Amino acid sequence: MRRPHPRFDHVRNAWITRAGGKLKILAKGPKTTDSEKQAWDAFYAHMSQLGNPVPLATAAISIGQLADQFGQWLQQEVTAGRKRQATLDYYKHQLQRFLDAVGGNRPATSIKPIELERVKTNWHSVQAVQRLYNWGVSMGLIDSNPVRAVKAPDLGQRQRILTPKETARLLRAADPHYRAVLLALRHTIARPQEIRALRWKDLLTKPHPMFELRDFKAKSRRKDRHAARRRIPLDDRMLRLLARLAARRKPLPDDYVFLNSRGRPWTGNALRIRMRNLRERLGFTADDNGERVVNYTLRHTAATRACAAGLRDRVLAELMGHSRTDTTARYQHLQDNHLHDAIRTANANVAQ
Repeated sequence: MRRPHPRFDHVRNAWITRAGGKLKILAKGPKTTDSEKQAWDAFYAHMSQLGNPVPLATAAISIGQLADQFGQWLQQEVTAGRKRQATLDYYKHQLQRFLDAVGGNRPATSIKPIELERVKTNWHSVQAVQRLYNWGVSMGLIDSNPVRAVKAPDLGQRQRILTPKETARLLRAADPHYRAVLLALRHTIARPQEIRALRWKDLLTKPHPMFELRDFKAKSRRKDRHAARRRIPLDDRMLRLLARLAARRKPLPDDYVFLNSRGRPWTGNALRIRMRNLRERLGFTADDNGERVVNYTLRHTAATRACAAGLRDRVLAELMGHSRTDTTARYQHLQDNHLHDAIRTANANVAQ
């Protein structure tokens, strides 16, 4: 049986309730977010007078309060080492966009599926809101997830890679600080968030030069997660780049390797904005599939070229930080010229 709740009467142009057996006007229209909030406030007072107050935990909690409690829980998980800071930052960004769109003072359970439908842009924009509500249900803060029926867009996967000419144009147009990040993405096949997280203390010179990270994406899914390390080997080009950076800054072990023009560590949003501005300046439009050039494109490009050069899947998976080779396969987008070279190589020794 549904609990009593305010509803909007279009004939009376007002929010009403019949809780208690009699019609009561809670707030006059029009039907807006502000009038709905007034109606809920009046509704709680009315229910209290009837001796049947609505439990605060399940009905009165606002979407903003629910998001705040979810954020506090995530922060506890981060502090305990069970979740990564990047996870907390991700949900903060996605949920803030939703709160800005629907208003944070509304009762959490008053949100309608159509409201999420109107603002959804990709899989992440839906997943984050549904995760918030599912968490609220599991914690007993709300009774149900009102947006569970909203279908998230296909997560998809990136297909675009850069041509050598496009890569050269990006590197030439980027400022020195951002160019260093792009070079690192190109020569390590590492994730952008891994490049941002690198500190000088993570650099090992013997027996082979590499960065070694203790905290990295997908570590929790590895069978050897307690001892697992993310190894990022370095080629000669990267070693020369690091030598220049070290000579210029004289860094301390805890200092970040890649810094912006203000001498601060890069944030994920700063890298996204920098790439957006750069591709607009260079006229890099979306391809036929609607995919734009992003920082991750350099990782896909490097992985595809490594595959075309004959690198075995298991080796490439290790370079990319994947625990499974089927994940690595999503990064390999061989072009016509790669396939042409492959067939020539395959048939090179065939007797004529």
